[in-house]
Amino acid sequence: MQEHPNYQDIVLVGGGHTHAIVLQMWAMNPLPGARLTLVSPQIQTAYSGMLPGMVAGHYSLDDTHIDLARLCRAAGARFIQACAHHVDAKMRSVSLLGRPPLEYDLLSLDVGATPVRELPGSELAIPIKPIGHFYNFWKKLQRHVQKNRTPLRLGIVGGGAGGCELAMAMAHSLEEQIYSGRVQIHLIHAADKIPQGYPFLARKLVARELERLGVLQHHNWPVAEITEQGVRNKSGELLGLDQVLLSTNACAPPWLADADLALDEKGFVLVDRKLRARGHQDIFAAGDVASFAAEPLPKAGVYAVRQGPVLFHNLRATLTGRPLQSYRPQKRFLSLLSCGGKRAVAVRNGLAAVGAPLWHWKDHIDRSFMQRFEDLPVTLETMPTARPREALGQREGISLAGMRCNGCGAKVGPEVLRRALAKLPAQQSDFLLRGLGDDAAVMDLPASQLLVQSSDQLRAPVADPWLFGRLAALHALSDLFAMHARPVSAQILATLPTAAEEITQRDLQQLLAGAIYELNRHHCALSGGHTAEGAEMQLGLTVNGLAERDQLLEKRGAQAGDCLILSKPLGVGTIFAAEGMGEVQGRWLQKALECMLHSNAAAAEAFAQHGAHALTDVTGFGLLGHLLEMLKPDGLNATLIAEQLPLIPGASQCIERGWLSSLQPQNASAYAFVENPREWQSLPHWALLTDPQTCGGLLAAVPENTAEACMRTLLQSGCSQAAIIGVVSAGGDVQPKINLRREGHWRQLITRDSEAEHSQV
Repeated sequence: MQEHPNYQDIVLVGGGHTHAIVLQMWAMNPLPGARLTLVSPQIQTAYSGMLPGMVAGHYSLDDTHIDLARLCRAAGARFIQACAHHVDAKMRSVSLLGRPPLEYDLLSLDVGATPVRELPGSELAIPIKPIGHFYNFWKKLQRHVQKNRTPLRLGIVGGGAGGCELAMAMAHSLEEQIYSGRVQIHLIHAADKIPQGYPFLARKLVARELERLGVLQHHNWPVAEITEQGVRNKSGELLGLDQVLLSTNACAPPWLADADLALDEKGFVLVDRKLRARGHQDIFAAGDVASFAAEPLPKAGVYAVRQGPVLFHNLRATLTGRPLQSYRPQKRFLSLLSCGGKRAVAVRNGLAAVGAPLWHWKDHIDRSFMQRFEDLPVTLETMPTARPREALGQREGISLAGMRCNGCGAKVGPEVLRRALAKLPAQQSDFLLRGLGDDAAVMDLPASQLLVQSSDQLRAPVADPWLFGRLAALHALSDLFAMHARPVSAQILATLPTAAEEITQRDLQQLLAGAIYELNRHHCALSGGHTAEGAEMQLGLTVNGLAERDQLLEKRGAQAGDCLILSKPLGVGTIFAAEGMGEVQGRWLQKALECMLHSNAAAAEAFAQHGAHALTDVTGFGLLGHLLEMLKPDGLNATLIAEQLPLIPGASQCIERGWLSSLQPQNASAYAFVENPREWQSLPHWALLTDPQTCGGLLAAVPENTAEACMRTLLQSGCSQAAIIGVVSAGGDVQPKINLRREGHWRQLITRDSEAEHSQV
């Protein structure tokens, strides 16, 4: 193999400990010519060693979770938030729920394990994994215990180290209620000694800690069935419980059973010492999902962490033709078990001890491990874009050196385009006579309808091309919704980063499939377009809509007394500015994307239904800029209320830390129209007034007498953060004036309804 590999895709499925280590090491030493992609259903992955401390209240959610989006940014890797559900080894693709399959050149699986749920009635229990789901249950349970004084009986099935740690952590957190007798925690296990697999002294110390915390232990109690009343053992004896939690032996994710992979009796992927799936040179598996037939290992994080450097080396070595390393599990290691409070049991070489210093030692080890993912530098150079072909060596028989063509020579090749288009979903249109495959699109328009047309183009705000395609389509369609027009067709201008043909085809197919996903949802057909190669991924759409003359809504037309209603929260610009520098928290980014992916179609219908006088979408110019476009033509003024502005979670924190979009300084000229800036300049809302929004919401001027009903319709249609944010007032001057007020002035400005009716809005 040549010195540099061809540009190839390494796909990591699952955000487990091993893959986190690979990404961290990749950030420090990337391999030119190889593109890394992480697929995970969660944007944050839990570090299992700190789970008991989180349940006990020693750590926050952020303390115990690795931010996968930020880690991928640091590693120059793509992050795709999706659930894998099939591996096609022959086609080298991974099927993802709700979106097109992802092709790979090398694949690695680190998808963890889940508690065995083969017990009858196990669907009534709460499994400990996935940790994210369990954490949501635990927070709800804590709130329930605090608000209700009724007795509560909790049962944990499983006497391993994880079950013991969880029982002690829950007991510590609910200590007051346990000592009062209102809450009981039962640890149920089939063995006579716990935790299983530990030496006598360690078991004795753990049992003493469980007893000290008031945990009720049930030895030799094999559970045969879980019922709504509790658990029943093989002898028919019933232990009454209000909620059952599962911390039993682990099993593999069920979807692996359909993959063309060799599996052990529990469904885990059989691997060799190189961590390669048996019979496959291009598929690896690590962490809990990997099974070593010759020497089975416990499902423990300590092994997954040690596999990280081996997997990192072997993925690179496979591409570069170097020898692979063998993974050799450590025979002896220090085991530290949390004991609820700030105490721990340490076990090594058959010896054991317990005490507070051991917990602080464990705390230091765990925090040091997590810190390695926080200290990674994130720069613009780590953006996950394709590298120039000059750095990739040569493909077989084709010279990749020299300058790339411009003009028509920069188009994506015909075979690449043909293969990408062949995989796109089918489309139907009542108006499109000629489309894809012809030189130009031909439409048959109804004589009574007006053609409404708009164009928009975006640089990729995310590394996932399918997600980018969806966002670009929604952003372009929003202009039609703001006019209350019905989308019918679209044309695309796509720019792909220079890369090997296979990569270009994969990216183009994902990009177009994402756009078509949204176009199809809005009965809008893709009629054609153009592709080109460039420095970065971009997507532009020209969208066409139809409307009756009397149904159109415009920016102008607002009237004094109208309520200003915003259908989506603000903050997209500042959150993505922070994300670009690796400073945003993953859950903030996730909330921003959820808002962006919410179509404005339903909001447009709601505004039209309730007689909106004017309508526009809030995008690049920010709320103030687009509000001024609404006010200027009719010489109107407006008043906005600070506390009524809906914000995306994390937006205020990002703006307070100074993360501003590059367009914000130009948008700041709109502040000149604010009469009383001092009242708001200390609030994060001030900077967010000019924050540019990609896929932002709609801003409508709605008559006061229909505003309440309009709000109810918006909330019912899924616009959960829609809000009345101000009122339009009569003008008089040449330039509009915007007055900013605080909540205390709201009632007298917006509505004459009673306070009870107003509070419902």
